[in-house]
Amino acid sequence: MHYFVTGATGFIGKRLVKKLLERKGAVVSFLIRKESEDKVPQLREYWGASAARAIPVFGDLTQKKLGVAAEDVKKLKGHVDHFFHLAAVYDLAADAESQAQVNVEGTRHTVELAKAIDAGHFHLASSIAAAARS
Repeated sequence: MHYFVTGATGFIGKRLVKKLLERKGAVVSFLIRKESEDKVPQLREYWGASAARAIPVFGDLTQKKLGVAAEDVKKLKGHVDHFFHLAAVYDLAADAESQAQVNVEGTRHTVELAKAIDAGHFHLASSIAAAARS
């Protein structure tokens, strides 16, 4: 089973990935910003996973299709069984613009990527700021 997770470095995401990787044969691709690349070895150690099973995918929630490189989209296409979107701004004191940019537009960009890679199932853990005005 192949999973894709946004928010894998956060409190819930980090623990979700650990549980997913306990499943026999599980592979988890996870979104991470390029500037956070130095966190990858520590995450793999926490998860008890090799580079072949815990695969960073560099991107940004504020970009269309999460800013994931076309090469990575091609590698993921048709291989992701479950896509978990947990990344968000959870700080209630954050300004409305940054919350909308990450939580609303970021969710839209996440759905775009999930569609582009033909993810089997999409799971959303929403924050209070994910809904937009109509």
